[in-house]
Amino acid sequence: MAQVDKASYRNRGGVIQRLVTAYKRFRYFTAAGQNLVVKRSAEFRLVGHAVLEVGDNVTIQDQSFFQLTMPGPKVTIGNNTVIGRRNIITAKNRISIGNDVLIGSDVQIIDHGHGMRRDTPIRLQKAEIGFVEIGDDVWIGAGAKILMNVTIGTGAVIGANSVVTTDIPDYAIAVGSPAKVVKYRVEIG
Repeated sequence: MAQVDKASYRNRGGVIQRLVTAYKRFRYFTAAGQNLVVKRSAEFRLVGHAVLEVGDNVTIQDQSFFQLTMPGPKVTIGNNTVIGRRNIITAKNRISIGNDVLIGSDVQIIDHGHGMRRDTPIRLQKAEIGFVEIGDDVWIGAGAKILMNVTIGTGAVIGANSVVTTDIPDYAIAVGSPAKVVKYRVEIG
């Protein structure tokens, strides 16, 4: 008899998990592919015109939080992507996550920030709104922060607890705060 790894993100769950996913798919997603899994404690706060689209075989782990707020938020997540536990994804404009992306726990992805002018208190300043683009086959380590106006290239690896403030090229391995490229993934064979 084959053993089932109940702790794996690949575990699609039982009847209750399927019902939770079906409800959240209907309630929050503009479009969703096959085999979506949304864990029970994942939270969604969306304005009425928000767009949240995911591909096939996407898993959104426990306590992840999606906030899509004014003025025109759109979040797209490609096929075979895993959003780890306690992630925060906050969009006012556009966040795009590619196919085959693994996002560790406690990651934050944010497409906006506060204004920084000196003549007005920060709490009174309007948000500066940008975008985030994450390519295919990317691995983002636990605790990383991906800030606005950043593109992470195909095949890149972002180290745990890194803060990404600038573009990361294809197949780069970037670590630190701010994240810097330390080497590139190599092709074997």
